[in-house]
Amino acid sequence: MSNVFAEFLVNQGLYDKIEITEGNINALCDLIDGKEKISVYCKECGQMRVYGMNSMNTLMKRDISEKASFGSSLAESLRSHQSIQNMSPKSEQISVSRDREWYWTNWQTEEATRVMTFPFFCAMDNTHHIDYVVRTEGNTMIKIGQYPSVADMEFPKLKEYDKVLTEEDRREMGTAIGLYASGVGVGSYVYLRRILERILSQAREKAGDSIDVEIFNRSKVKEKIEMLKDYLPPFLTSNKTLYGVVSKGIHELSEKDCILYFPVVRDCIFMILDQWEEMRKKEAKEKEISAGLAKIASKIK
Repeated sequence: MSNVFAEFLVNQGLYDKIEITEGNINALCDLIDGKEKISVYCKECGQMRVYGMNSMNTLMKRDISEKASFGSSLAESLRSHQSIQNMSPKSEQISVSRDREWYWTNWQTEEATRVMTFPFFCAMDNTHHIDYVVRTEGNTMIKIGQYPSVADMEFPKLKEYDKVLTEEDRREMGTAIGLYASGVGVGSYVYLRRILERILSQAREKAGDSIDVEIFNRSKVKEKIEMLKDYLPPFLTSNKTLYGVVSKGIHELSEKDCILYFPVVRDCIFMILDQWEEMRKKEAKEKEISAGLAKIASKIK
């Protein structure tokens, strides 16, 4: 998913903004035209799915004389408007108009684009929907709605980590996601940091006597991660800066920055949990196979 507007819809919270520019207007037209797909968690399917959207086909317009109306593709109308703006000036009058401020829409499309709904459907079952709603003011797009909400879509995913997350971790991860969905950035990072700290604590317990407790307790977090590298998911050991980013979010970053960075930080934690679940399954499988082998060995002695 490389379309900046598709990423904006999926990853940003309510009332976040993105500027529409000459450099990204074609990406917006592609999205409106139904040419982009997104990958999100489907509540009904219970897993990540690809979602698509049909083109916003019909735009009712009137000509300047108000005597006639006709229908056309919204994306087509927007592209046509851009082509006109990009035409080489043929007269001094046109040249003067070209010096005016650039706008992505005009009188024909401004009403249709003031509030837009992007209705996506699941590729596996087109009755599974997710709708995003935006409002535009000038060249600024504002996300004003989403259903199911970010929290609705993320909470079920936490069930995948029942074996590696404690009940407290799941509750606090849910709280962090809920705060982010409500536009609270710094507060959400408090809960993310607690989860990371408990991940380190669990790894410390697994390490047992192989770690010097006194040295461990007075070490910095990066050093602790290095000491526990054999007991932690590789993503965390190779991205030791994650804890620092979360801590800086609590103490130094603005609400806006925390909200902006939250999707990446959240995905980092999910990656850690994914790898930890893989490690758990591998260990469980090894124990099962070893027990089976030991049973055979005891019988054939």
